[in-house]
Amino acid sequence: MTTEQRTELMTVTAAQDLTVADALYHAVTLAGTIAANTSRIGGVLRYRASSGQQASLIYEGITKVMAGAAVTTLGYPLTVTASGWFIAASSGGASVGRALSAAASGDLIPAIVDFSNIVAWGGV
Repeated sequence: MTTEQRTELMTVTAAQDLTVADALYHAVTLAGTIAANTSRIGGVLRYRASSGQQASLIYEGITKVMAGAAVTTLGYPLTVTASGWFIAASSGGASVGRALSAAASGDLIPAIVDFSNIVAWGGV
């Protein structure tokens, strides 16, 4: 079961259509586009928005995210990959949070996220 708890929100102007099903709970950039990696990432899309509208992003807290690959270990660090999907971080790669459950690709899972200070994960 997925959950959402204390979250910090901010808004950005959507620069592309974020009303499509593949956008919700994916990572979005500060420029209002679906994130392709951790560069200029703003947070997790909370509410859909059309291009030109304000989009709400969760930049810190416990929220739902879309897993883009299997995450096998509870608490494993997460990063962002193509199309805003969340995947297990690799050693030395940027970490934006931690998985609060194991997941298969395409699962909606709970995660702790923090986009205010993206750091490299040192590995196991």
